Amino acid sequence: MTRHCTCCGKPFEPRPQVPDQSFCSAPDCQRARKRQWQRAKLQSDPDYRINQRAAQQAWSQRNQGYWRNYRDARPEYAQRNHEQQRSRDQGRNGELAKMDACDLPSGLYRITRHPALPRENGDSWVVEITPVCVTCPCKMDVSREDVIDASSIRP
Repeated sequence: MTRHCTCCGKPFEPRPQVPDQSFCSAPDCQRARKRQWQRAKLQSDPDYRINQRAAQQAWSQRNQGYWRNYRDARPEYAQRNHEQQRSRDQGRNGELAKMDACDLPSGLYRITRHPALPRENGDSWVVEITPVCVTCPCKMDVSREDVIDASSIRP
């Protein structure tokens, strides 16, 4: 009984041990079969998804300089990536935050939600930023959780 491969479309004889075989034994077709299985497994099995993420993070920890070395060895890859990012950024029509838009001097600040303004959605708050003078007695009640470094603020 001859079938046609799902990947390449060429006819092949399925193995008797695999009655529902739909991919031929060519390496490219077997890679496509495996990718299809993995994609389906990632969507349907939360444990598999968690294990894959953990394995990727472990690999990334063991090979911390991999992508930097990869880009350094392949400048055409890095250039293409920069061009694609510029294209994606232009499609956002000004939705990007400018890193130099904040003119707050470096220092300690207390950030609190502004009580007079409602929370617009789950992603953003309107806040009031108040400088904190660490040595001033009136500010000594500030807990460490309430104080942040201004250099870590993104506008």
